[in-house]
Amino acid sequence: MPELIIRKIGNSVGSIFPKSLGLKVGDTVEYKKEGQKLVIDLEPINVKHDREIIEKSFADFEKGKWIDEDSMEKKFGKYGWGK
Repeated sequence: MPELIIRKIGNSVGSIFPKSLGLKVGDTVEYKKEGQKLVIDLEPINVKHDREIIEKSFADFEKGKWIDEDSMEKKFGKYGWGK
């Protein structure tokens, strides 16, 4: 199991998390203590990220930049697009 080093930060303690966790400055994580284990829940971070992607994809739709089913079939039909 990977380890995190606990460091003194002012009057508190903290740790540096690896980039591979996908955390960014300002992210808020949820945690709970289960006996001697500290469980950090990254799901809210993932939900926030997914919501940003979805909202960005709908931005074009709101600007009227979309294509209907018939146009998709005409353009991509030979690649397996179909109703």
